[in-house]
Amino acid sequence: MLEVSRLGVGFGEEHALDRVDLRVGAGEIVALAGEPGAGKTALVRCLGGDLQPSTGTIRVDGKLLSTGLRAAERHGIAVVWQDLALCETLDVAGNLLLGHESSAQALSTNRFYARAAGILDELELTSLELAQPARALTGSQRGLLALAMALARRPKVLALDEPTAAMGASETAQLEHLLARVRDRGLAVLLATRDIDQMFRLADRIVVLRQGRTIAELRPQDSHPDDVAALLAGGTVDGSARRQLIRLHGLADSLAVADPSSGLALIISALAAALNLDRGRIDVVRADTADTPAERVIVDGHDWLVPVVGPAGTSALITIRREHQAPPSRDELDLLGLYAGYAAAALERQEAEAAQLEAAALRRSRELQRQFLSRLSHELRTPLTAIRGYASSLLAPDIVWDEESQSRFLETIANESARLGRLVEDLLDFSAIDSGVMRMQLDWCQLELVVDAAIACLPDAWRERVSVRQQPGLPPIWADHDRLEQVFVNLLSNALRHNGDETRVTVSSSQLPDGTIVLLVSDNGAGLPPELRRAPFDSTRRHRSATAGAGLGLSITRGIVVAHGGEIELLDTDTGATFRISLPLESPATGDAGSAPSTDGEMVTASA
Repeated sequence: MLEVSRLGVGFGEEHALDRVDLRVGAGEIVALAGEPGAGKTALVRCLGGDLQPSTGTIRVDGKLLSTGLRAAERHGIAVVWQDLALCETLDVAGNLLLGHESSAQALSTNRFYARAAGILDELELTSLELAQPARALTGSQRGLLALAMALARRPKVLALDEPTAAMGASETAQLEHLLARVRDRGLAVLLATRDIDQMFRLADRIVVLRQGRTIAELRPQDSHPDDVAALLAGGTVDGSARRQLIRLHGLADSLAVADPSSGLALIISALAAALNLDRGRIDVVRADTADTPAERVIVDGHDWLVPVVGPAGTSALITIRREHQAPPSRDELDLLGLYAGYAAAALERQEAEAAQLEAAALRRSRELQRQFLSRLSHELRTPLTAIRGYASSLLAPDIVWDEESQSRFLETIANESARLGRLVEDLLDFSAIDSGVMRMQLDWCQLELVVDAAIACLPDAWRERVSVRQQPGLPPIWADHDRLEQVFVNLLSNALRHNGDETRVTVSSSQLPDGTIVLLVSDNGAGLPPELRRAPFDSTRRHRSATAGAGLGLSITRGIVVAHGGEIELLDTDTGATFRISLPLESPATGDAGSAPSTDGEMVTASA
């Protein structure tokens, strides 16, 4: 169904693909394996018409693939790109039928949604809601929608570039089940992925690319995952010693970056692979006695019991259920001893980490409670006292207030209630930031719109005193619009509230050569008091004014900026105050600029 012959793609003297041959039959899944830069994406781009090959040919069902972005669809090729290529402004149904709407459906909303529902029912993807906007979908849902869009075109060939990179375990299983179904219906599938286990679960054949060339083709039933790992690393498929060495190197690398709580699971999985056993045949049980023999493996019928010895003696036993009753060989004894040592270190790390986390969490909880209650008692007393006093005066049975006095009392109550609301919001925001649990809804944001929205929140008299200077053509950034708006509202309100009526504020923005967005909020007022200049973002400062909130505005502002991967600082200026905010185009967790995020768009900040 798909035949790639002597395909080459060059960029100057560099070759992304060099004489690549590949064939995929109808009803066959071929996995494309390779490290980053091996040429997987370049090959998928050639199939999708996004990249023009310099040499070679591509045939679909015997017909030569012509050039152009629409050629792939005309020849029956559908591509699920790694960045998914969804239309963010449309809902699920709109994306499914984009470019394929009939005139009857365009005139009837019911018919439009009925057709989209039929597609999802056929693909068994009923978890997607037709009216849900694409921008509100999680990373896993976006991947499933992109696959549904491709299959809705009824292609002959389906090419996928890292389709499960942003998916959770359940959605990955759902996608794999769907690929197995469409394969059984005769669809030819080319799956470019770095998930070796996924290749062995799905693929009929595995083609390995390295430096733009096809270096091997394997059949999963005749191979081992270590064979693919060895080929990707530049080695050869040459025996158990190398496999064990590669496995141990990979385990050491994984343990170096893994969370202590997951270290033991990684070790047991690696041990199962080393013994060619199913992971379910190996367990770890805590040992209650410290006198279990540590120098040998205990053979109990079909089972092997491997002592895990820590500083205090045997802390656990690794139980291995074997199909046949036999003692371990010398090589197996060495392996078991090695992995038992890894397991002992992992258990020790878990216990130490658990104790530290518990103690730190308890101290942090007590400190947060103390700070919160302290601020609550000090900051809420003033507006509550004013509200209670004026309300009691109005309700006094022996006094009749004139209309002007009543209006003045009610206005004061309203103002103090608004102030009380700001105090509570500041305290809650600060507590969320300080404890590391502030949630943010991330999406692509235009900074110009964020600043305009912040200015619109100011009183009418203040808006006229704010000017905006923005560098033309600034790109959107991956951020929480509402939280960034809160940053500018805090900075603008501080500048205008604590200075005279003649004060002017300027918001300017620009982009540095490295892509960082820089924003300056400057005023020509009196500047910050000396005690605040020394530590403007310190939440423990006690300076207050009659118009201030809980004194947490700058601390909250800094917490929001840091949560976006940015920085904020107070510049040293002769006049007024100038805050400099630096923001990346994307937060560090989202990957390369311009790509879709790998998360579901919701984020919990680290402690600021």
